[in-house]
This record gives sequence, C-alpha cells and structure tokens, in this order.
Amino acid sequence: MFLLILTSLVLMLMIGLMIGACIQGTQLHGPEQKVQDFFMRFRAEEDTKQELYDTAYRIVMDLGEALDEQDIIAQCDAVRSAHDRARAFRARATDQPIPEPARAPGQGLKVVK
Repeated sequence: MFLLILTSLVLMLMIGLMIGACIQGTQLHGPEQKVQDFFMRFRAEEDTKQELYDTAYRIVMDLGEALDEQDIIAQCDAVRSAHDRARAFRARATDQPIPEPARAPGQGLKVVK
C-alpha cells in the first residue's frame, strides 16, 4: 500500500514537472503548445483583471482627491475629468463604444428669488 501511494505521488510530481516545462518552454511541438496555451490563458485573464482593477483604483483615488479640492471650479473640472475617465474605462472594460450623453436643449440654470 505504501508503495502504491509513493508511486502515485511520484507520478503526480512528474506530471507537474512536465506541465511546468511546457509552460516555460520556447520551442514546443503541437501537444506541448496546446498545454502551454491552456495554462497561459488563465494567466492572461488574471493579468487583465489586475490591470482593470488598478485602473479603476486610480480613477477612484483621483475622484477622492477631486472632491477634497477647496476651489469649486477646480473641483468641478477634476470631477468632470474623473467622470470622463470612468466612462472611457467602462466602455473599454465592456468592449463597447463610448456613448455620447444626450443633452436636452432647454435645460439650464434657473434664477431663484
């Protein structure tokens, strides 16, 4: 029984080493290339998710700095810039074109007395 367990552990170790060699290899043949593509796909997805997270984090931090701004005009400009960046980020993340906002022609500021 011990020999069977030891043999299965060695077999799993050898399979792990073969997969590792396929992932790190450069001049691969057909089946080896398929194994590398299979495992590299998951790494690419993780890298993409991390990149999206980092970009979103930077946008949120810039928005926080914009809201802490004391000058109202600078605050409005910074919030508008963060909003535009967030819209572009959302469009890139969902692979959709950037939608243009629909503006009503009659809207404006009202004078309240």
